[in-house]
Amino acid sequence: PMLCGLVTQAGGCPRDLGIGRDDPAELRRRMASGLEADVLIMSGGVSTGDHDFVPHVLQELGVQPVLHRVRLKPGKPFWFGVAERDDRQKLVFGLPGNPVSCLVCFELFVRPALGALAGHPNRGLRRATYRLANPFEHRGDRPTYYPARLRDEGGELRVEPLAWQGSADLRTLAQADALAMFAGGSRHYDAGEPVTAMLLDRP
Repeated sequence: PMLCGLVTQAGGCPRDLGIGRDDPAELRRRMASGLEADVLIMSGGVSTGDHDFVPHVLQELGVQPVLHRVRLKPGKPFWFGVAERDDRQKLVFGLPGNPVSCLVCFELFVRPALGALAGHPNRGLRRATYRLANPFEHRGDRPTYYPARLRDEGGELRVEPLAWQGSADLRTLAQADALAMFAGGSRHYDAGEPVTAMLLDRP
């Protein structure tokens, strides 16, 4: 439901293929159907576990991989490929299964691609710089898109990172109206430091 809503918001016409079990034959059937569309978007099955069959099945269907895994948090297992069908190139996105990772990868990679296909190459969520409402400790070596909300402090909007528990934490994501962007590398940020945020409700 989240992906269908995001595709609609981005100007696309989603066709829900349903939930595919971790079975190569079932996945092959659903993916073959999805490749009839201009863009195929999937969530889950793209990491490196024993039951992550999606990349292999896509290659069996003639989808050429372009990249697999990105230096990003959340969203590292992201997969992208292209397929030639009826003299046309189809875009194939394999998004991570956890909801926060899925949303971040959609906003960074899928929404701009849908905009370009529709003739709007610069379409994407608006980004703006705000000062931090509170001190913040960033940990890890990957650039991070952190669920946050904007808070009015005396007429000035500040960005407040939320108490996020990781890429499966849909509850905190539902409370966010922005993703605060932190560069890779562990670092302490003081309250009042400028931080760029991607605004979730303002395409």
